[in-house]
Amino acid sequence: MTVRDAPATHSPVATGRPPRSTSVRHVAARVPRSIWPLVAFLVLFGIGGLIRPNLVTIDSLIGTATFAIILAIASFGQTVAVIQAGIDLSVPNTIAFSALAFLGLAGPLGPTGAFVAALLTGAVIGFLNGVVIAKLGLTPIVTTIAMNGLLFGVILLVFNFSELTAIPEFVIGITSAKVSVFGLEMAAVLLLGLALMGVLQLVLSFTGWGRSLFVVGSAAEAARLGGLPVDRIRVVGYVVSGVLAAFAGIVIVGYYQQASATMGASYLLSSVAAVVIGGASIFGGRGSVVGTVGGALVLAQVSTLVAVLNLGANIQQLIYGVIILLVVSLYGRSATT
Repeated sequence: MTVRDAPATHSPVATGRPPRSTSVRHVAARVPRSIWPLVAFLVLFGIGGLIRPNLVTIDSLIGTATFAIILAIASFGQTVAVIQAGIDLSVPNTIAFSALAFLGLAGPLGPTGAFVAALLTGAVIGFLNGVVIAKLGLTPIVTTIAMNGLLFGVILLVFNFSELTAIPEFVIGITSAKVSVFGLEMAAVLLLGLALMGVLQLVLSFTGWGRSLFVVGSAAEAARLGGLPVDRIRVVGYVVSGVLAAFAGIVIVGYYQQASATMGASYLLSSVAAVVIGGASIFGGRGSVVGTVGGALVLAQVSTLVAVLNLGANIQQLIYGVIILLVVSLYGRSATT
């Protein structure tokens, strides 16, 4: 009496069909990473509707998107830093310093002159970060967190906050002023942020400098051997990060129409979270500003749910931290498999 083998047709290998789990993983891997944050946002938006049905409205969606786009603008510079395998923890006080400098110089230089001067301030901060990291070899975390502390001290010493209350009209006009699109009213900052996203994504995807950021982030030594000016690329990357953080400071001042020494503090963790949730690798070589907007949408909806449930700002920061840990561990694991 012999034991007959199981029918060959029951074997996925014999039939030529991959196991179901493998095929699902393959399909998921083909989906662009920037899509997943949008999926997560829609899921969270639906959960918000289950908790409180009046949250599922066009006005609620526009409000969440507005909060998200401001966070995304504050995170665009962080995206550039992370793509090149760095990080910019000086974003919070670059935002505050540049915004306060803009308000302080609006009188003597005029709004346009102050705007340019504030962006130049961000460029100088980014240049100093880049030179220390690229030329002196200090780690990005140590360098940028030290710069953040230094800037906070300078802010307290230099600025008289009681005098910095007049917001130039043109900044209000491009941020908090209402515009109508297809009959829907929204803040102008929403269109401004989407336009900036489009420009930055084109630069990253279709220019030599943009592509070189990804090469440096994924394999710096190979890039150096291939003749790329790695140090210069890194310095320029931090300059761009500083300029974008300075621009974010001006946008925040225009939208909220107030400024303080700690106005950028909430963007320390959230800017990193938006970038990482948006599909960027914290180890460099991957990321997009479109994904960052998606990550900001997720965080904005988390903030809405926290407010609805009366959990408080501390719980919100805790949730941000947990999200970062989960996403980094997930991407880190997938990179090694």
